[in-house]
Amino acid sequence: MRKLLTISAALLFGASVLCAQEYSPYNPAGRWYVSVQGGPMYQSNENAFSYRYNHLGTKLITYNAGLSVGYNFDEIYGVRATVEYGLNRSACNTVQTASHGFYPYDFKSISAFADLVIDINGLNAIERAFSPKIYGGIGYGRSFGFSKPEGYGTERNHTWQAEEKFHPWQHIKETNNAFAFRFGAILEYDFTSGLGLFLDCSLEAYTDWFNGMEPPVSDDPGAGRGTGIAGFPFDLRTPVQLGVLFRF
Repeated sequence: MRKLLTISAALLFGASVLCAQEYSPYNPAGRWYVSVQGGPMYQSNENAFSYRYNHLGTKLITYNAGLSVGYNFDEIYGVRATVEYGLNRSACNTVQTASHGFYPYDFKSISAFADLVIDINGLNAIERAFSPKIYGGIGYGRSFGFSKPEGYGTERNHTWQAEEKFHPWQHIKETNNAFAFRFGAILEYDFTSGLGLFLDCSLEAYTDWFNGMEPPVSDDPGAGRGTGIAGFPFDLRTPVQLGVLFRF
């Protein structure tokens, strides 16, 4: 009986040692995670230059926040689904408008993305707490809640007509659906408990109706002024987000 107990104890001990050798809290393979993230966001839509020309370039920095669910197939590849909410800013034509006024507007958005995530540690067969990643994905954005900001911008001298809410002659569509894609990088630090902290930086591109307008190339108020010109096929956002995740 004593011999049997001794053999059983040795087998249990050996199995526990083997499991301890095989398991690593920093290996994400076969594990799910959830995360919340948020932070500042810079955007460049049509006529973005008009904010800077009116010394209001910082108004193009707003906020974005999201919730994600992800899964790692192995040490290298994973997928992630994210839903985001953000405040956005754009502006109507200023150069070709008779008054050369400043016509900014705000709008809100909900976005959803499906990303392929690549773990740089996995590519190099490294298991450690610090984990850099890169990702790319496709998605969908819905913009709504268009409004004129208070405290800045050019007002007209008479009552706004419905079709002239934001500009003397340029029409803004106030509910829009847009295809989107993005690329980004993540710097993540994981704890053995499954908790992790990360910094997520990305460039998101939405088809042109995302900000409510799709002006032709001939309507080019930003020519020679850098980003945000009419005729460019995408509206751009650059979120920089801090986040917390839990892996299980």
